[in-house]
Amino acid sequence: MSDALREAHDKREALWQSLADQPFAHDLFALLRKVEALSPQAPRLGYARRPQQEPLRIGQEPSSAFAPSTIARLDRSRSDSPPKVRIFSFGLFGPNGPLPLALTEYARERASHNGDHTLVEFADLFHHRLILLFYRAWADAQATVNLDRPKDDAFTRYVASLVAYGQESLRDRDAVPDHARWNHAGHLVRQTRNAEGLSRILANFFGVPVTVEEFSGRWLELPPEQRTRLGALSGAQLGLDAVAGNAVWDRQHRFRLRVGPMSRQAYDTLLPPGADHRALLDWVRTYIGIEFAWDVQLVLRAEDVPDARLDRGSRLGWSTWMGARTQPRDRDDLVLDPERLAASRSRKTEPAL
Repeated sequence: MSDALREAHDKREALWQSLADQPFAHDLFALLRKVEALSPQAPRLGYARRPQQEPLRIGQEPSSAFAPSTIARLDRSRSDSPPKVRIFSFGLFGPNGPLPLALTEYARERASHNGDHTLVEFADLFHHRLILLFYRAWADAQATVNLDRPKDDAFTRYVASLVAYGQESLRDRDAVPDHARWNHAGHLVRQTRNAEGLSRILANFFGVPVTVEEFSGRWLELPPEQRTRLGALSGAQLGLDAVAGNAVWDRQHRFRLRVGPMSRQAYDTLLPPGADHRALLDWVRTYIGIEFAWDVQLVLRAEDVPDARLDRGSRLGWSTWMGARTQPRDRDDLVLDPERLAASRSRKTEPAL
């Protein structure tokens, strides 16, 4: 038995003991959910083809009284059978059951006075299966219940399919956790991507303020054949296609992310090669793609700006600054281009041919 299965077995035994001591303190569906989560080697409750594959049995306590709680008691009298949970609700017997009360009284009398459990056990054949199917219908509609056993979580697959990540081969592909991506499926499922959606995703994921500054200008370098040259027949008409220099100013294809003000700890993780730096790059690629250029401006809040000291392993201009500070202010002079940094690191790691 592996350590995980042994731990699950111990927790399941502790649950049985708690149920035996205080059955009234447990809800039926909550109990079934816990048992299902602590039985990873068994099929989900309601899906097993044979009762022997299930970690418990369900039976109804024949009683004419109105149920004081959903669970009556735990029966572990048979060592060759899984624990049997006897309930008051959901069954053929009792004042809320479909059978006449005379049959409830008969079944209770035979079991209590004569030790004859034949009728009760026969009815429990149907109780066990139908109650578990009723529980399964409820559990399959609950996203949190599906997450109790992530290996066969169907609800996650449904949400992932909405944003084109339904296949297992598409999971764990980058630094963004899959469930963080599913959490923002409402933004990712839309065909139109906007600045508000990107800022909300990043602010929620990193826990810091994020602002998208659209139409951030940049210089676009012109290919040599498109530059203006004296004596050329094309590209030399003033006011039409002549360009002075080797670049043009563009404000349509670039945006800037302003992240912060934030703490020193959050600031350091967003610096390369911090853990959140790669996640930021992957989030923007997921939401925007590679159609637009972008950069990020990191803002360190004033109270966390460190003094420049030689005995600290800080990076000048990145996490420390020269000069005396006359008054505290947020430092926002660091602007990074994550795409260019990623391309630079990729070239350095490529094997030599």
